[in-house]
Amino acid sequence: MRNVGRVTHTHTHTHTHTNRKERGITLIALIITIILLLILAGVAINFALR
Repeated sequence: MRNVGRVTHTHTHTHTHTNRKERGITLIALIITIILLLILAGVAINFALR
C-alpha cells in the first residue's frame, strides 16, 4: 500500500522530452502576437492623434 503514491509520479517525466518543441512554438507565437498587437496599437494611436 505504501508504493501506490509513487507509481503515479513516475509517469510525468516521460512527457517532458516531447513538449520542448511545442513550448518553443508557443513562445514564438506569443512573441509574434505581442509584436503584432504593439504595431496595431501604434497604428491606432497614430490614427487617433491625427
